[in-house]
Amino acid sequence: MSEAVIRLDRVSKEFRRGELGVRAVDSVTLSITPGEFVAIMGKSGSGKSTLMHLMSGLLRPTSGRVELLDEDLSTLSDDQLTLLRRNRLGYVFQFFNLLPTLTAVENVALPLLMAGVDGSEAERRALAALSRVELSGRARHRPDELSGGQMQRVAIARALVTEPPVIFADEPTGNLDSVAGEEVLRLLKSLQVERGQTVLMVTHDPKAAAYGDRMITMRDGRVIEDLRTGGMAV
Repeated sequence: MSEAVIRLDRVSKEFRRGELGVRAVDSVTLSITPGEFVAIMGKSGSGKSTLMHLMSGLLRPTSGRVELLDEDLSTLSDDQLTLLRRNRLGYVFQFFNLLPTLTAVENVALPLLMAGVDGSEAERRALAALSRVELSGRARHRPDELSGGQMQRVAIARALVTEPPVIFADEPTGNLDSVAGEEVLRLLKSLQVERGQTVLMVTHDPKAAAYGDRMITMRDGRVIEDLRTGGMAV
């Protein structure tokens, strides 16, 4: 693998609103190295979530080049992008995105089942992932039987069950109280410290951003600051 897990070269993303073009990301160049915990900060509308979606292959840029895990994303078909995201990336979103009819263990096992892993093996690995986030006792509970913090930990277990080298977290504490949010941040930090996984987190909260060892600040679609901070210990 090359030195960087993610490279962006003069990447822009423009959205059309009627006859007007809105440039959400404007000519961003940066690279992310293996094992970094990067917090992407900025006010609403600054382009931080769009930047993450470009990095993770959820959006294609209007111009510029994105390389992810040694893949030039512009050369991949939609099906190839889907496989890359499913097998080699983990995602954690603000609204959990758990399927309400499935139990915690079934939600966590889903990416493995979609990748063709045998049902019993998928369940074994899903239970291990739930144990990792200290939710073994809630494995058979459905989302409506869990607190917000527990649902987010299930989402993190789902993100790490495929053992991806990179985890993307978009406002992972946005719907949580301060105690549950702190638990989630400590858990994300432990993935970096103990497993060497690269974590990229979008947040508007400076306290959450303090867990990163690098802080990228955006304004009007541009990176205005890129600081290496050392990060909060866990």
